[in-house]
Amino acid sequence: MLSDIIQQQIERTIGPLTAKTPRQWLEKLPPALASLPDTDALQQLYSTSARSLKPLIQLPQQLQEELLRAGAVAQQDWQAGDIGRLLLLLRTLPGMDRAQADQWLLRLYRGGDASEQQSLLRALPLLPDPERHLTLAVDACRSHIQGCFEAIACENSYPARFFPELNFNQMVLKALFTRTPLSRIHGLQQRLTPQLRQMAADLASERRATQSDLPDDIYLILKGSCHENV
Repeated sequence: MLSDIIQQQIERTIGPLTAKTPRQWLEKLPPALASLPDTDALQQLYSTSARSLKPLIQLPQQLQEELLRAGAVAQQDWQAGDIGRLLLLLRTLPGMDRAQADQWLLRLYRGGDASEQQSLLRALPLLPDPERHLTLAVDACRSHIQGCFEAIACENSYPARFFPELNFNQMVLKALFTRTPLSRIHGLQQRLTPQLRQMAADLASERRATQSDLPDDIYLILKGSCHENV
Protein backbone atom coordinates (compact mmCIF):
# COMPACT_ATOMS: atom_id res chain seq x y z
CA MET A 1 0.00 0.00 0.00
CA LEU A 2 1.06 3.58 -0.62
CA SER A 3 0.90 4.44 3.07
CA ASP A 4 3.27 1.56 3.91
CA ILE A 5 5.76 2.75 1.29
CA ILE A 6 5.57 6.32 2.57
CA GLN A 7 6.21 5.23 6.15
CA GLN A 8 9.13 3.04 5.14
CA GLN A 9 10.69 5.77 3.04
CA ILE A 10 10.31 8.43 5.75
CA GLU A 11 11.82 6.15 8.37
CA ARG A 12 14.74 5.31 6.09
CA THR A 13 15.35 9.01 5.56
CA ILE A 14 15.10 9.79 9.26
CA GLY A 15 17.35 6.88 10.27
CA PRO A 16 20.76 8.48 9.56
CA LEU A 17 19.78 11.78 11.20
CA THR A 18 20.92 12.67 14.70
CA ALA A 19 17.93 14.97 15.27
CA LYS A 20 15.49 13.48 17.77
CA THR A 21 12.41 15.49 16.81
CA PRO A 22 11.49 13.54 13.65
CA ARG A 23 11.84 10.24 15.49
CA GLN A 24 9.72 11.55 18.34
CA TRP A 25 7.00 12.56 15.89
CA LEU A 26 6.97 9.09 14.34
CA GLU A 27 6.97 7.41 17.75
CA LYS A 28 3.72 9.21 18.63
CA LEU A 29 1.93 7.68 15.65
CA PRO A 30 1.19 4.17 17.04
CA PRO A 31 -0.46 5.38 20.29
CA ALA A 32 -2.52 7.98 18.42
CA LEU A 33 -3.67 5.41 15.88
CA ALA A 34 -4.48 2.89 18.59
CA SER A 35 -6.93 5.31 20.18
CA LEU A 36 -8.88 6.19 17.02
CA PRO A 37 -10.74 8.41 16.68
CA ASP A 38 -8.81 10.54 19.24
CA THR A 39 -8.89 13.56 16.95
CA ASP A 40 -7.19 15.87 19.46
CA ALA A 41 -4.00 13.79 19.45
CA LEU A 42 -4.19 13.33 15.70
CA GLN A 43 -4.70 17.03 15.05
CA GLN A 44 -1.67 17.85 17.18
CA LEU A 45 0.44 15.45 15.11
CA TYR A 46 -0.95 16.94 11.92
CA SER A 47 -0.21 20.49 13.06
CA THR A 48 3.33 19.73 14.22
CA SER A 49 4.32 17.69 11.18
CA ALA A 50 6.05 20.49 9.28
CA ARG A 51 8.13 21.59 12.25
CA SER A 52 8.94 18.08 13.48
CA LEU A 53 9.97 16.69 10.08
CA LYS A 54 11.83 19.80 8.95
CA PRO A 55 15.25 18.03 9.20
CA LEU A 56 14.21 15.88 6.21
CA ILE A 57 16.06 17.77 3.50
CA GLN A 58 15.22 15.65 0.45
CA LEU A 59 12.54 13.10 -0.22
CA PRO A 60 13.66 9.73 -1.63
CA GLN A 61 13.24 9.24 -5.37
CA GLN A 62 11.23 6.06 -4.84
CA LEU A 63 8.75 7.96 -2.70
CA GLN A 64 8.41 10.68 -5.35
CA GLU A 65 7.72 8.02 -7.99
CA GLU A 66 5.08 6.33 -5.83
CA LEU A 67 3.33 9.65 -5.26
CA LEU A 68 3.33 10.33 -8.98
CA ARG A 69 1.81 6.94 -9.74
CA ALA A 70 -0.85 7.54 -7.10
CA GLY A 71 -1.95 10.83 -8.66
CA ALA A 72 0.19 13.55 -7.05
CA VAL A 73 1.03 15.72 -10.05
CA ALA A 74 3.70 17.96 -8.51
CA GLN A 75 5.11 15.47 -6.04
CA GLN A 76 8.62 16.86 -6.43
CA ASP A 77 7.47 20.09 -4.75
CA TRP A 78 6.15 18.41 -1.61
CA GLN A 79 7.91 19.19 1.64
CA ALA A 80 8.55 16.75 4.47
CA GLY A 81 5.65 18.21 6.46
CA ASP A 82 3.28 17.50 3.57
CA ILE A 83 4.43 13.90 3.48
CA GLY A 84 4.01 13.52 7.23
CA ARG A 85 0.48 14.86 7.02
CA LEU A 86 -0.32 12.56 4.12
CA LEU A 87 1.04 9.62 6.08
CA LEU A 88 -1.20 10.53 8.99
CA LEU A 89 -4.27 10.76 6.76
CA LEU A 90 -3.57 7.45 5.06
CA ARG A 91 -3.09 5.75 8.42
CA THR A 92 -6.15 7.21 10.10
CA LEU A 93 -8.91 7.30 7.49
CA PRO A 94 -9.20 3.51 6.97
CA GLY A 95 -9.73 3.08 10.72
CA MET A 96 -12.71 5.45 10.84
CA ASP A 97 -16.22 4.99 9.61
CA ARG A 98 -17.36 7.28 6.83
CA ALA A 99 -18.98 9.87 9.08
CA GLN A 100 -15.94 10.05 11.35
CA ALA A 101 -13.57 10.36 8.40
CA ASP A 102 -15.59 13.17 6.83
CA GLN A 103 -15.77 15.06 10.13
CA TRP A 104 -12.04 14.54 10.68
CA LEU A 105 -11.12 16.04 7.31
CA LEU A 106 -13.46 18.99 7.78
CA ARG A 107 -12.00 19.64 11.21
CA LEU A 108 -8.47 19.59 9.82
CA TYR A 109 -9.38 21.91 6.98
CA ARG A 110 -11.43 24.42 8.92
CA GLY A 111 -9.18 24.42 11.98
CA GLY A 112 -5.82 24.40 10.23
CA ASP A 113 -3.64 27.27 9.18
CA ALA A 114 -3.06 28.00 5.48
CA SER A 115 -0.13 25.57 5.26
CA GLU A 116 -2.13 22.75 6.82
CA GLN A 117 -5.08 23.44 4.53
CA GLN A 118 -2.84 23.38 1.47
CA SER A 119 -1.29 20.05 2.51
CA LEU A 120 -4.74 18.53 2.85
CA LEU A 121 -5.91 19.81 -0.53
CA ARG A 122 -2.81 18.47 -2.29
CA ALA A 123 -3.41 15.10 -0.62
CA LEU A 124 -7.05 14.73 -1.72
CA PRO A 125 -6.42 12.69 -4.91
CA LEU A 126 -4.28 10.24 -2.89
CA LEU A 127 -6.87 9.46 -0.22
CA PRO A 128 -9.15 6.40 -0.16
CA ASP A 129 -12.33 7.03 -2.17
CA PRO A 130 -11.25 10.56 -3.10
CA GLU A 131 -14.52 11.38 -4.84
CA ARG A 132 -16.15 11.46 -1.39
CA HIS A 133 -14.38 14.73 -0.65
CA LEU A 134 -15.79 16.68 -3.59
CA THR A 135 -17.70 19.16 -1.42
CA LEU A 136 -14.55 20.10 0.49
CA ALA A 137 -12.54 20.47 -2.72
CA VAL A 138 -15.15 22.66 -4.41
CA ASP A 139 -15.44 24.80 -1.30
CA ALA A 140 -11.64 25.30 -1.30
CA CYS A 141 -11.92 26.97 -4.71
CA ARG A 142 -13.83 29.79 -2.99
CA SER A 143 -10.95 30.51 -0.62
CA HIS A 144 -9.70 34.09 -0.56
CA ILE A 145 -6.22 32.76 0.27
CA GLN A 146 -4.41 32.44 -3.04
CA GLY A 147 -2.19 29.63 -1.80
CA CYS A 148 -5.22 27.53 -0.83
CA PHE A 149 -6.89 28.15 -4.17
CA GLU A 150 -3.72 27.14 -5.99
CA ALA A 151 -3.34 24.02 -3.83
CA ILE A 152 -6.57 22.61 -5.27
CA ALA A 153 -6.53 24.28 -8.71
CA CYS A 154 -2.86 23.97 -9.67
CA GLU A 155 -0.70 20.87 -10.14
CA ASN A 156 -3.53 18.83 -8.63
CA SER A 157 -5.27 16.00 -10.47
CA TYR A 158 -8.41 16.16 -8.32
CA PRO A 159 -10.48 18.81 -10.18
CA ALA A 160 -9.94 17.28 -13.62
CA ARG A 161 -10.88 13.84 -12.30
CA PHE A 162 -13.87 14.65 -10.11
CA PHE A 163 -15.25 18.17 -10.56
CA PRO A 164 -18.60 18.50 -12.35
CA GLU A 165 -18.42 20.72 -15.43
CA LEU A 166 -19.86 23.82 -13.76
CA ASN A 167 -17.48 23.65 -10.80
CA PHE A 168 -14.48 23.02 -13.03
CA ASN A 169 -15.39 25.95 -15.28
CA GLN A 170 -15.87 28.26 -12.31
CA MET A 171 -12.44 27.27 -11.03
CA VAL A 172 -10.87 28.10 -14.40
CA LEU A 173 -12.59 31.49 -14.48
CA LYS A 174 -11.30 32.26 -11.00
CA ALA A 175 -7.82 31.34 -12.20
CA LEU A 176 -8.24 33.92 -14.96
CA PHE A 177 -9.46 36.58 -12.53
CA THR A 178 -6.58 35.92 -10.12
CA ARG A 179 -3.97 35.77 -12.91
CA THR A 180 -3.17 32.16 -12.04
CA PRO A 181 -1.49 30.63 -15.12
CA LEU A 182 -3.86 28.24 -16.84
CA SER A 183 -0.92 26.00 -17.72
CA ARG A 184 -0.85 25.00 -14.04
CA ILE A 185 -4.35 23.48 -14.19
CA HIS A 186 -3.90 19.76 -14.66
CA GLY A 187 -6.15 18.22 -17.31
CA LEU A 188 -7.49 21.51 -18.65
CA GLN A 189 -7.05 20.48 -22.27
CA GLN A 190 -9.24 17.42 -21.72
CA ARG A 191 -11.89 19.47 -19.90
CA LEU A 192 -12.30 22.23 -22.50
CA THR A 193 -15.95 22.45 -23.52
CA PRO A 194 -18.09 24.84 -25.58
CA GLN A 195 -19.53 26.15 -22.32
CA LEU A 196 -16.09 26.98 -20.93
CA ARG A 197 -15.08 28.69 -24.17
CA GLN A 198 -18.30 30.73 -24.08
CA MET A 199 -17.66 31.78 -20.49
CA ALA A 200 -14.15 32.87 -21.44
CA ALA A 201 -15.49 34.72 -24.49
CA ASP A 202 -18.03 36.56 -22.32
CA LEU A 203 -15.26 37.56 -19.93
CA ALA A 204 -13.14 38.81 -22.83
CA SER A 205 -16.05 40.88 -24.19
CA GLU A 206 -16.69 42.36 -20.78
CA ARG A 207 -13.03 43.32 -20.36
CA ARG A 208 -12.88 44.90 -23.81
CA ALA A 209 -16.06 46.89 -23.13
CA THR A 210 -14.51 48.37 -19.99
CA GLN A 211 -11.10 48.74 -21.65
CA SER A 212 -9.61 46.42 -19.05
CA ASP A 213 -6.62 44.20 -19.64
CA LEU A 214 -7.29 40.62 -20.68
CA PRO A 215 -5.47 37.77 -18.95
CA ASP A 216 -2.67 36.77 -21.29
CA ASP A 217 -3.61 33.10 -21.39
CA ILE A 218 -7.35 33.49 -21.90
CA TYR A 219 -6.63 32.74 -25.55
CA LEU A 220 -5.59 29.23 -24.54
CA ILE A 221 -9.27 28.62 -23.86
CA LEU A 222 -10.67 30.67 -26.72
CA LYS A 223 -8.45 28.89 -29.22
CA GLY A 224 -8.97 25.56 -27.51
CA SER A 225 -5.29 24.72 -27.31
CA CYS A 226 -4.14 24.69 -23.72
CA HIS A 227 -0.56 23.52 -23.33
CA GLU A 228 0.05 21.80 -20.00
CA ASN A 229 3.29 21.96 -18.07
CA VAL A 230 2.20 19.27 -15.66
